Amino acid sequence: MNNKEIKEILYSKSEHGYQQFTSSLTPDGKYRFLGVRIPALREIARQLVKEDGISAINDLSDDSFEELLLQGFVIGYCKMPFEEKKPYILAYLDKCDSWSLIDSFVSTIKLNKKDREECWKFLNDIMLTDKPYYIRYVLVTMLNRYLDDDHIDDVLRYTVSVKSDHYYVEMAQAWLLATACIKYGNSVIEILKEGKLNDFVHNKTIQKAIESYRITEEQKTVLRSLRK
Repeated sequence: MNNKEIKEILYSKSEHGYQQFTSSLTPDGKYRFLGVRIPALREIARQLVKEDGISAINDLSDDSFEELLLQGFVIGYCKMPFEEKKPYILAYLDKCDSWSLIDSFVSTIKLNKKDREECWKFLNDIMLTDKPYYIRYVLVTMLNRYLDDDHIDDVLRYTVSVKSDHYYVEMAQAWLLATACIKYGNSVIEILKEGKLNDFVHNKTIQKAIESYRITEEQKTVLRSLRK
């Protein structure tokens, strides 16, 4: 399927109302939005992978937000070892400057046991970057894949170590910590007590944790007392 054919399919599935909605999520006007829903894009990506594998990337341009999403979906759906995906992931991250691109990409990559180990090494290789959407990729991947006993200490240590005033980095920090609070509440509460976070991340973590129905009322009482 060449780029012209892909564009024709995208235009045929575009919806004006949805175009307005998606563009409102990225208000700086950088992207051209076609208004194609995520399930339709995933279906297109699966077909591209079925026909051309990872080489389908070469048939996708950066002309629209939807084609950028498709690039991430193609990388995610290709059945190849994570180690072989790394160059494609890095190239894709260099293009991403939207939380939606990052989060949709992370949710698409499935990891078997070996891939999970390779992905963890990869996160450690790139976590010292100062690029905000690389950092969001690391945080959201940790949130989605590594909130477990084997990794939680390292995950929390990294999350606390991130010093950024970038809104979508700070939101990812708070989202991760609030989610970690479900299973590792004592550890997160200790972080909050020690004042290791900037005020925005600190208070947003508490807000998001209190909104969760999976956190006990006792913990919520403690969390409320820690607001700055």
